[in-house]
Amino acid sequence: MISTKLRLFSVLAILSAPFAHANGPDISSWSITVKGGPAFPVFGEFTGSAGEASTTTTDEDGNVTSTGNDASINSLDWDQAFDSFVNYAIELDFWEDGTRSLYLGVSRTEGSGKNANIGTFNGNPVIASFDDYTDTGLYAGFRWGLGEAGWVKSLISLQAGATFTESVSAQTTNLPGATKIGIYKSSTVFNVGAFVSVIFTPFDFLEVGIDSGFQYQTAPDGDNSQLGLLGLEGINSEGNLGLVPVRILATIKF
Repeated sequence: MISTKLRLFSVLAILSAPFAHANGPDISSWSITVKGGPAFPVFGEFTGSAGEASTTTTDEDGNVTSTGNDASINSLDWDQAFDSFVNYAIELDFWEDGTRSLYLGVSRTEGSGKNANIGTFNGNPVIASFDDYTDTGLYAGFRWGLGEAGWVKSLISLQAGATFTESVSAQTTNLPGATKIGIYKSSTVFNVGAFVSVIFTPFDFLEVGIDSGFQYQTAPDGDNSQLGLLGLEGINSEGNLGLVPVRILATIKF
């Protein structure tokens, strides 16, 4: 029984170590951070490849009948379908001391759609004009500092949460009966992130700095309402997204 209690005490001590402090963290201390800047897609494909081949049959009279379509659609990286990604976030830090805190955040990522040649359909080029991309993320995380708090400090942040992606579609050419096709549905996906921040404290109530890192989100649900009729379901078989945001930030401390 005594050894069990000792093990339990040891586990609790380890879990509480990140917030160990001479006087303990000040639960009443909190801050709000606003950050924003460009984001660069570095991992994952926006769409997958898809295709099918037509078949021909010849009857006993020599008549040739073709069925199906000759389609060859190429996969696209995110930066081939979208331009100028930007990421904004607002975060609330609480239960913090000079270099440690828990935080809650909401983010928004936007990308400007562009035109791309995505392949051929029955020998004709297929050009897609993608709508703009938008998602909203909600997350929680833990932050801790490298070294002692001062007027300059570095912070590491780890976070996880959910991202709500809006539907993605495109205007297309040379796809029969589909001048605009849905690619992904509005979906809720999982996100994780890891960031490093460099912070300057010109005043007791104000911090400014820059942060960067890596955030990843899983793929949204595919929209096969039109792609399925064309035999091109493979287009929406991808959709994982890894971004590297580079953001300036400002923090007001309360």
